[in-house]
Amino acid sequence: MKISKDVWISSIGVGLTTLIFCLISGSFHLWMSGAAFIAASYFFGAGAPMHKVLNISVSFLFGIALGCFCLWIISFPHLGDVIPSAIIFGFLTFLVLFLQGTILKFAEVPAWLLAWGTTMLIITNITIKSWPVFLIQLIVSMYLGVYLIIIGSNYFSKWMYKLFPDKQPKNSDGYEKE
Repeated sequence: MKISKDVWISSIGVGLTTLIFCLISGSFHLWMSGAAFIAASYFFGAGAPMHKVLNISVSFLFGIALGCFCLWIISFPHLGDVIPSAIIFGFLTFLVLFLQGTILKFAEVPAWLLAWGTTMLIITNITIKSWPVFLIQLIVSMYLGVYLIIIGSNYFSKWMYKLFPDKQPKNSDGYEKE
């Protein structure tokens, strides 16, 4: 089995940037590494659209804010019960889609919802001792997932292709000349 150059370069790039991320997160006690991998997976799954990285980053902030708002609202007596919380979550999901379709057209709904869900998953399962520290760590973890792991590996790939260019020039249609 012949393994393509693309597979080698992509695998090494993502592996190295993940290693760097793990060293950073371990050094700074960023215990939310999972959030980085969720964010990186979303960005990669969306096709790594470099022209939308700012839109996705802002949408992550919207989702984190919405997750915190949800925790606050369902902490009131009886609002965390099944029916009230279902109505609240349904309305907020409607609101996200409505806002994106009207005044927040730059927002990326999947990134917004992903950050909302990630935030809710974390804050409903642990006790937050310091909200500012928690929010900074969550934002940094999610941004490192996109900016370091994915974009870093893209730059690594470009660098590797410059160091090791293809031996045969390609035609304008992308196929190697014979």
